[in-house]
Amino acid sequence: MKKTLIAAIIVIAGAITANGIFVTWPALRAKAADSRNENVSLYAHYGWGVNPTTLVLDLWDISPTASMADVDRVLLDTAEAFKNRSFSKVELALRGRTRFRFEGSYFRQLGEERDWQNPVFTIRTMAENTKDPEGRPSFETWTGGWLGVINRQMEDHHEMHRQWYINDLSRAY
Repeated sequence: MKKTLIAAIIVIAGAITANGIFVTWPALRAKAADSRNENVSLYAHYGWGVNPTTLVLDLWDISPTASMADVDRVLLDTAEAFKNRSFSKVELALRGRTRFRFEGSYFRQLGEERDWQNPVFTIRTMAENTKDPEGRPSFETWTGGWLGVINRQMEDHHEMHRQWYINDLSRAY
């Protein structure tokens, strides 16, 4: 019994240490690089704490004065921190509950393009790359005239934020 307890403690300590070193610390360091990010509490960890193929970006709180752009910036800064890493999927969670996910390749693309891509383009196309927790597309890919497409993409982007965290956190304030 005592050996089993010690083994369990070692496994749990190992998972916590691996998360801290390989995921949580790089994400927190990227977030801290921009003082505007302090209004957003986003923490990164492996799926279930032990699955290195899944990155979970878990939003715990945001300041009432923070904007969607603040959350987007933290998300993109985090993607940049992991641009040299490959995950099969990246989950967007609120307080431990997955709301959306990205394919790992799309998240890596966000990180690789962070330095040079127009953030307006990135933000307006983000929702169409978002999937529900089961992997089904969450939003449409729009076609047609550019003004109509941009309008619908921005509506989807706002809806993504509402479903991810705004609806739940606004009840708390």
